[in-house]
Amino acid sequence: MKRMITLLMALFAMLCSPSSFGQKYITTAADRNLAEKVMNSLLDASSQVSDVKVSDLMVMAAEQLMGTPYVAGTLEEDPLHEQLRIYLTRTDCILFVETCLNLALTVRSGSSSFDDYASNVAKTRYRCKPPYSYGDRIHYTTEWIRRQEGVLKDITLDLGGEVNDHPIGFMSQNYKSYKQLADADNIPRAALDLKKITEVEEALNKEPMTFIPKSKVASACGGIKSGDIICYVSGVKGLDIAHVAIAFVRDGRVGFIHASQKDGKVEIDRQTIEEYVSSRSNLSGIKVVRPL
Repeated sequence: MKRMITLLMALFAMLCSPSSFGQKYITTAADRNLAEKVMNSLLDASSQVSDVKVSDLMVMAAEQLMGTPYVAGTLEEDPLHEQLRIYLTRTDCILFVETCLNLALTVRSGSSSFDDYASNVAKTRYRCKPPYSYGDRIHYTTEWIRRQEGVLKDITLDLGGEVNDHPIGFMSQNYKSYKQLADADNIPRAALDLKKITEVEEALNKEPMTFIPKSKVASACGGIKSGDIICYVSGVKGLDIAHVAIAFVRDGRVGFIHASQKDGKVEIDRQTIEEYVSSRSNLSGIKVVRPL
C-alpha cells in the first residue's frame, strides 16, 4: 500500500509539473489533457450546429472550466526567462477569457490540436515571435483588444459608450513594482523591456479610450449577448482595465462568468454586470467586446 501511494504521488507530480514541449511552450500533461478534452467536446457540439459562433463556443468552454482555481501570477513563475506558459487547471481573470477565446478559435478552425491551440495563445499574448522578452508580452487589455481586430469587435460606442479621458501608463509609472522591470535603472535587459512597454503606452494613448459609464450600464445591458467579453474599466490612474469576464445571459438576467479572486474559482457571479460595476468604487464603467 505504501509503495502504491508513493507511485500515485509521483504520477501526480509528473502530471502537474510544468515541462517544456520542444521549447515552444511550457505546460503540464494535466493542462494539455484538459484543453484537448474541452476542444473535443466543443467539436462534438459544433458538429450538431451549422455555423456555430465563436461566442457560443466560448460560453461552452467557460461552462466546462467552472470551478477552476483562481491562481495569480502563473506567467511570472520564472521572471528571468519569459516563455509561453499555458495552464488551464489554474487561472486568473484575463487568462480565463484568453483561454476560452483560443479554445473557441481553435475549434472554429476545425482543430482540437493542442499545438494549434498553443499557436493561437501565442498570437494573442505576444506581439512578436519567440524568443520572447517581458516587454514583448501584451500586458494591457486595451492592446489585447485592438490587436484582435477581425477576431474581436469593440462595440462599446454602439451600446451608448463615450470617450474616456483616462490615459494608460500604470506599468511605466510603477515599474519598480514589477520584478522584471524593477532594476531598469541598472540592468540593460530590464531597461529595454521598460522602454518597449512605455512605447506601447504612448501608442495606445494616441487613440481615444472608450467606456460605458456606470450611469449608462443598465441601459447598455439590453444589447449585451452571451459570449461578449466584458471589461470592467479601472478608475485607478494609468490603468485601463481592472477585471475581465464573459457575459452570460439567461432568462433576461445579464450576468457573467469569470475567474473570481474573491471566491477563488471560475464561477457564474452572483451579481449581474450592472450590480457588479455599481458596487465597486474602483470601477468607472465597462467596455463590451464581441467575438466575430
